[in-house]
Amino acid sequence: MESPLMPKSLHLALIALLAGASWQPLLAAVPWWEKYGEKENYLCSNQIVLQLRRNQHQASIENFPEPNNTLFRDRTVTAAERYTGPRVTMELRDDRLKVDYGWSTLRCKRVWKI
Repeated sequence: MESPLMPKSLHLALIALLAGASWQPLLAAVPWWEKYGEKENYLCSNQIVLQLRRNQHQASIENFPEPNNTLFRDRTVTAAERYTGPRVTMELRDDRLKVDYGWSTLRCKRVWKI
């Protein structure tokens, strides 16, 4: 039975719109582990610019050749911030970044921070 105030097609469209709107916050929500508080660009010795995204628990290096570059914070180190992954270790001291990936080490300097 149609509502006297609203045609059935408009009623269905409104229901679909509201149902979609109720899911939107869930789709837009980012898990806490992907909320990187800082973004920094580093210029490395081989003239490559790496973008580091990090929070208190983990870091990710953008435009880095390693396929799995999500690194987790190593809290046993107190002199610097160290993040480790399966094949990569990253150490951050002030504006200096050292990335060790087994066969080579990159030394970088921060050039930009958000």
